[in-house]
This record gives sequence, C-alpha cells and structure tokens, in this order.
Amino acid sequence: MTPTDSHAPLVRISGWSDEAQLVAAADVEPGVLLVGEYPIAFVETRDGEDDLGPWLLLEAILSSPGMFERVSAQDLKMTKWPLSPSDHETLDRLARKYTRNPRKLTQLYHRVAANNVRYSQAGVTGYGIWPTISRSNHSCDPNARLCASLPHPLVELLLATRAIPKDTAICWNYFSDESFLALDWVGRNALLHRNFQFLCRCARCETELPPRVSGMSNAERVAFLQGPGR
Repeated sequence: MTPTDSHAPLVRISGWSDEAQLVAAADVEPGVLLVGEYPIAFVETRDGEDDLGPWLLLEAILSSPGMFERVSAQDLKMTKWPLSPSDHETLDRLARKYTRNPRKLTQLYHRVAANNVRYSQAGVTGYGIWPTISRSNHSCDPNARLCASLPHPLVELLLATRAIPKDTAICWNYFSDESFLALDWVGRNALLHRNFQFLCRCARCETELPPRVSGMSNAERVAFLQGPGR
C-alpha cells in the first residue's frame, strides 16, 4: 500500500436510504481484515484540540492543494448539521483567507464533519478522512472495530469482530470505547447526538428503546435527551 491507497477486497459500497453504506461482499469470519486504508487528508492535533479537530482538518485541506484535490474527487457523504453563528463566522473567515466560494466551502465543511475519524497511534494524534471506512456506519452492537497499524503510520484497519454474512452492513462503535457500549439507550444516544448529531437506529437501540420515548418523534426524542430531567 502507498499513501491514499485502500485495501478492501471483502466489502463494497451499497445504497442505503438517501446515502451509501459499507456492506460485506462475501461471508466474513471473525478477525478478518475488512479494510486497510491510508487517509486522503490528515491533520495532527495537540492536547486540548479535540473539539477543534474537524475545523483544523478543514483548514489543512484548504491549505494543501493535494489534499483539497483528493477530497474533492471523492463522493463523500454530508452532514445536515445546523450551523451556529460562530460556525458561520469561522466559515466566512476561511472563505476570505483561502478565496473560496462560501456556499461550496460550507458544503466542504459538512463533508469533513461527516467523514472525519480521530486517529491515535505511536504518539501521533489527529483527524483524517479514510473514504472507504467513512462509509461504515455506527452501531451499538457492532460487528467490526477500528484499530491502527503500528508498522504503517496513519493506516486505519477495520476488522470483523464476529461472523458477518454477505450483504450485511459493516458497523463499528464510533466512540471506540467499550464503556460507551455499557451505557443504556438514553446514555448512548445522548452522547451520539451531542457528538455526531444523530440518534442510533441499530437493532439493539430499537430493542432497548425506553417505553417513555417509543411514541415520540425524532425531534421529541432529541429534546428529551437534551432536557435536564432525562
């Protein structure tokens, strides 16, 4: 593998709702490597910069013609996150600094926000975009896990954690933390919405849905999770 290459013989990208997701292209055994991939964009961060990770990655892409070209060439998914006044101010500043169309820059930010993954290995911490891995969705009952490759800096590996039948969606825990999976529906989805702006619809979450929120709309569930009495 060379930088920006992807090794993913056992997966394919399939249509799902209004986007695309990663699915198994064949029956997969536990422990099998599903994806090994270099990032198309990456920025190293320092202590205390986790909250700024996507913004630092966006500016790194804007300042690097090579990264900008690689990211622009990908059909990456986009968030639909609402932007705060401070978000708009930051985007306006970056549009002026790098002479970019504000509307297109906003679209680029939504792609960076939807596809960035935190990386930490051998003293290197940062945020990057691994385009094949970014198509794998979150699940609170994941069938895969993400890990780094010590011999190959910046390579992310997606490994099967159990048998995965052909055409099954490949999903991992976006927090990469077993303590997250130990939480109940409320705890997990409060964190997911705060960090990723979505509520999980995996089979586990549907099974564990509390009766008090089962009849709520998605917006009502979000309001409940953000409320002081949850």
